[in-house]
Amino acid sequence: MINTLLVYVHLLAACVAVGILLIQDYALARSQGKPLSAIEMAELKLSAHRVSLALSLLWITGIALVVNGYLGHPDYIINEKLWAKISVVTLLTLNGFFLHYFCFPRLCIGAGINKLQLHEKILLAFSGSLSTTSWLFACYLGIARPWSYSIEYSQMMMIYACLVATAFIIACQCLWYFSRAEAITEMRLPVSAE
Repeated sequence: MINTLLVYVHLLAACVAVGILLIQDYALARSQGKPLSAIEMAELKLSAHRVSLALSLLWITGIALVVNGYLGHPDYIINEKLWAKISVVTLLTLNGFFLHYFCFPRLCIGAGINKLQLHEKILLAFSGSLSTTSWLFACYLGIARPWSYSIEYSQMMMIYACLVATAFIIACQCLWYFSRAEAITEMRLPVSAE
């Protein structure tokens, strides 16, 4: 009974976090690298706070599930899928701090992503890619029962790394496209007579 309740709360927290994350990713993509409005900045900060709360709840219920699983079956902790999930969620958590203290301040300065330095754009693209991929892959590991005790940790982490790399390439392409589109638009604007 307790295990079922823990799984349920764990699943709800993951669903809420992934839902908020995907909606926020879509909103940022829709801005096409242009400056965010005050409302969009406030929404970004609120979304970040909600995802942080969901992540905290995931850690609490996840640890409880691991302890409960170990007490019921001591071989529960030798499942390499469990360690892959813990690794991904740990990276996700560390990246969350980077998002909060590096990425979000740059998104909210008012100039827009297109006006950032190249290294800042690359770090934003990588951090965002790592975040979205980590959330989705951790959720997948949560339901990938056939992978339990059958796929090695290194194989799972290689799949994860390939997914992060793919998402990063796509994010860089999007940022390049947004910057190029804005530059073309600025070139076409009529120059006002002085």
